[in-house]
Amino acid sequence: MRRQHSLGFEIGVVAMAMLLASCGTAPLRQPDFPALLGHEVTAIEDAEWLDMTPEMKTFVEEYSRPDHARHSRAWALAYAALDPYILDFSYDPRQTLTAAEAFQQRRGNCLTFSALFVAMARDAGLDARFQEVIIPPKWSAVNDTLLVSKHVNAMVSDKRRNYVIDVSRRQTSGRDIIRQLSDREALAQYYNNLGADALVREDLGLAYAYFVKALEVRPGLAYVWSNAGVVLRRNGQTDDAIFAYRTALQYDPDHAVALNNLHTIYTEDGDLEGAAALAGRVERNRRKNPYYLLHLAEVATEEQRWPDAIELLDRAIRIDDKEYRFHYALAQALYQAGKVEVAQVSLDRARALAPADLSEPLLLLPDGS
Repeated sequence: MRRQHSLGFEIGVVAMAMLLASCGTAPLRQPDFPALLGHEVTAIEDAEWLDMTPEMKTFVEEYSRPDHARHSRAWALAYAALDPYILDFSYDPRQTLTAAEAFQQRRGNCLTFSALFVAMARDAGLDARFQEVIIPPKWSAVNDTLLVSKHVNAMVSDKRRNYVIDVSRRQTSGRDIIRQLSDREALAQYYNNLGADALVREDLGLAYAYFVKALEVRPGLAYVWSNAGVVLRRNGQTDDAIFAYRTALQYDPDHAVALNNLHTIYTEDGDLEGAAALAGRVERNRRKNPYYLLHLAEVATEEQRWPDAIELLDRAIRIDDKEYRFHYALAQALYQAGKVEVAQVSLDRARALAPADLSEPLLLLPDGS
């Protein structure tokens, strides 16, 4: 089985691997990007990222009129954009689209919705911008890739008031850490998302092209360099992958995905000194990742350390209680520990959360099966 590598994909933004960007000491000049060997790399055309269509302009004209705004034009436009009976936009964390595509399809992730709203608000003459909300990372798993999302919303100002427009309806808190995104970085996240989608599909050439495009639009983004490292590693270019991860860590010394993936390379290749130098930071980050806790629980289960497995899975579920795999693994560990009734509760929860097209049945397995 292929060892899992984390990928920075910002859905919900943008979604996948750990994309928590923080301020680090950046090199004075972005280094040249390693070539991808053995693949035809398609040049990515400039996206019509925030372009307005006639239909979008009609919507803005209709729903930002003064007579529609008891409070302000910004309030009226935000209300129309979020009302299921007006725009009827559906949140889809895996869908990254341009503003025009989002308006046409009425769906997309948080980056997509923010682009749609920013484009319409600016067309209405309002001051609108992107912002990133630094929240605990949300992990998910697709094929052999662990994904983690960042969160983006929009801010619009009108009549000396600021409004936050968030497709998730998440309420802002005074404890939130918020970072304003330039248009260039928001566009780079768009290309990064498309690259991550291509990488999950194992289209290395297209993934590489999107990551290169993202770094052309906004150089120096640690998460894009880290994602590029995944492409290079999967293409057998280990030295180039190490270079990409190290470059990511120059921009953000605490970037969890780059740390984890670099540590994995050192471990697999027998570089004990390199692995040891990163081990402490990697372990602290991993224990915040519920899928890593699942891995530790599976090891404990193989060694018949049922209490340890149960404790690890309880911790994973406290981080993410919507992942059926955690509940299913917990059901198995509880059953093996002789807690049959409680195991059935976890199994029922796993079945309720499992996707409808799951090919394998969820069963409690007796000893020796």
